[in-house]
Amino acid sequence: MRITHPQAAYRGIPAEDTFFVTDDRQVQLGTGYLIPFVQRELYPAQPLNIYMEITAQPSARFLLFGALSARAEVMKQRYPGMRARLYTQLDATDAEGQAFYQRCGFQMDDAEDLFYFALPYTLPAQTPMGVQYASVPLDTERQQDAFLQRLNEMRITPITRDQLTLWREQPGFLALGFYREGRPVSELLTAGAGMNASLLQVYTRSEFRHQDMARQLVLQAAAILRERNMGGMYAHIFRRNSPQIGLMKSLGANFTRAIALLPGIEI
Repeated sequence: MRITHPQAAYRGIPAEDTFFVTDDRQVQLGTGYLIPFVQRELYPAQPLNIYMEITAQPSARFLLFGALSARAEVMKQRYPGMRARLYTQLDATDAEGQAFYQRCGFQMDDAEDLFYFALPYTLPAQTPMGVQYASVPLDTERQQDAFLQRLNEMRITPITRDQLTLWREQPGFLALGFYREGRPVSELLTAGAGMNASLLQVYTRSEFRHQDMARQLVLQAAAILRERNMGGMYAHIFRRNSPQIGLMKSLGANFTRAIALLPGIEI
């Protein structure tokens, strides 16, 4: 088998971060690539997260894994002193994929989980002291792009303007925030139709955390959604993100199922 880089960027990924495997007859057996994410707000203790994707026949997987792991070590050197995690994403039912990555040393310690909570009636919403509560201004493309940029700083997969446009037509759409001197402190995005909404994103700037901002913002949204005859909310939560788990517990949310597994290893 032979492993090579493409001659140009592959699906927008730099050629040096992409590997192809072919057999002796030049038949392609698989592809792998890496995508780095620096997420100081989402994972402050381990901000460099390098995503690994391997799509290959079984005979080529270990060769690709070795090449990608070596490339990830080189990639990490761009960020001296920053703790890093190499990870991938698997379907929750992919037993073969789980077995492969566990053999490679990955820990099955993270996942994207789906939680559900009924919109609370007994928890009144309050605006924390020192901040102002308002809807996020989205009248212009510039305002929309600025909002998306703030949200995407806290995400692994970005939200696009096309998605935002689609969600704005839904009865469960809300874009709310707490602000101090005009600057965002905490913001929230929901969407959905029918009886339930989806909590697509809620974040609080690091310097304002541990002040109940996100929870109060969710309660503000819950009060509005109840008036729209909605009864509950779904949320996608990363298992390693303790603030997100704490928020779900405070709202009485119940685990529904794992959406995807995110096995990884510290490098």
